[in-house]
Amino acid sequence: MAPKKDPKAAAPAKKAEPAPAPAPAPEPAPAPAPAAVDLSAVKIEFSADQIEDYREAFGLFDRVGDNKVAYNQIADIMRALGQNPTNKEVTKLLGNPSVDDMANKE
Repeated sequence: MAPKKDPKAAAPAKKAEPAPAPAPAPEPAPAPAPAAVDLSAVKIEFSADQIEDYREAFGLFDRVGDNKVAYNQIADIMRALGQNPTNKEVTKLLGNPSVDDMANKE
């Protein structure tokens, strides 16, 4: 015969309660919008030598002689003058022109 079970000792095992859900993570703050470049407030004075260098570099890219160059040549002109801007920096400096505007002379 099987041993009798003690009703007091054989209490049903309680199921583990699920842990409370963790609090949702706070949403990250939106990134601040990049400030627009306002060149009207900038005043720069150049020496006569610097102006001559700029005219010479500009003249190399102004093949027609109309004193205009395409936006897509600005980075090359800046590099000819000893700067090393990224394409993104040049695009931002020019006011984020469209692809069609990049080929136009301004």
